[in-house]
Amino acid sequence: MTIKSLLLGAAASLTALAAAQAADLPMTKGEAVEYVKVCSAFGPGFFYIPGSDTCLKIAGEIRADYRFYNQSGDSRTAADGFKQTRNIHSTAFDTEARISFDARTQTDYGLLRSFFQIRANSRPIPSNWTVASDTQTSLFRVKYAYIQFGGLTAGFAHSFFGFYDYEYGNTVWGPYYAESNVVNLLAYTADFGSGFTATLSVEDGRDHRQNAFSSSQQGGQQSPDVVGQVRLKQDWGSVAAQAALHQYRTAQALNAAGVPILPGAVGYIPHENKWGYAVGGSLLVNIPAIDKGHLVIEGQYADGALDYLGAGASKLKAQDYFFNANTGFDGGKGWSIVAELGGNFTPQWGANLVGSYIDTSYDKFSVIGGDLKVKEYSITGNVTYTVVKGLTITGEVAYTYQAIDNTVYTTPAPAHAFDAKSDFVMGGIRIKRTF
Repeated sequence: MTIKSLLLGAAASLTALAAAQAADLPMTKGEAVEYVKVCSAFGPGFFYIPGSDTCLKIAGEIRADYRFYNQSGDSRTAADGFKQTRNIHSTAFDTEARISFDARTQTDYGLLRSFFQIRANSRPIPSNWTVASDTQTSLFRVKYAYIQFGGLTAGFAHSFFGFYDYEYGNTVWGPYYAESNVVNLLAYTADFGSGFTATLSVEDGRDHRQNAFSSSQQGGQQSPDVVGQVRLKQDWGSVAAQAALHQYRTAQALNAAGVPILPGAVGYIPHENKWGYAVGGSLLVNIPAIDKGHLVIEGQYADGALDYLGAGASKLKAQDYFFNANTGFDGGKGWSIVAELGGNFTPQWGANLVGSYIDTSYDKFSVIGGDLKVKEYSITGNVTYTVVKGLTITGEVAYTYQAIDNTVYTTPAPAHAFDAKSDFVMGGIRIKRTF
């Protein structure tokens, strides 16, 4: 009994001691778990970044492309025309992954937004489909990276000249001739109400160059491009007018040793500095009878600023200017137009038909062959089937015709002019998953 009493007493003492120590400890509560909250202010997909008032949307896309290609023509050299040879691919596959981050914060001074998109290709398909271009097995690049605050846009964004490519341009691979460059810029858009806006944009001229002939003749940039656009947007659609100024100048002529060539010597290029320009107009008409139905037309004229015609998307030889030792230095000029009709005719099926034309010329190309003129038109049609939400399959076929007038050949002698014509057929299937 004595031992039993001692054990019970010891247990009671320990219990009392533990209770006393627990009473002395500070009382704490478990930290609250901060869950991700949906942000409905900017549309579906946005959520609040924990601990902030910034809404973020993360989106992605996978594109699997399976394409075919054929070209034919009556040209005499590969440089001035196209023929299907054993060095040109007839089929090629590519897969592209995209991911974008869209962060928005509503401030006392307006909306603060930053947008960033990166793209990665497993096997980029070269524009000329030649074996010689198969030097890159993968490609990782920044497509967009810009900041917007109120009416200010700063960073790497679509040029403010035109809107067809940025808002439409619903071809999968088929070319169309409209401004499609993403450029480094600083722009301000003023909103005057009732759908009327005006934008003034200062853009990096290097992103607007066309140097197909000889980039060594192109001088360094002194001034950026200046782009302006006015737009009216209504329920029926929208209309816009745009203009741009672009500098082009000759380079410093150097001999084989890198020493400048003096005036009067063979190979000397006169120092000239010129300003090219481009003007254009755009029209969008909504078609209410069709889901997302639309007709959009955009046309432009340029002199010494051919990038604004969408020349980079074409197969023609286009650059801002041409220099000839006998006839001097002058800018290429031309015009282009693109039109698209499309929409969804059922909840699962959609289609687009796109036609485009570009015409360029160089007055001082050659004293032998006269003015160089290059024309090209393209017709593209595609049909898209939505398997389930976020998964689509698109089939597309595109035909392009090119004509080159007064290109010059030196062989066989004597030098002579020649007209070259080429046809291009391209198409395939794209499987796309968006999320």
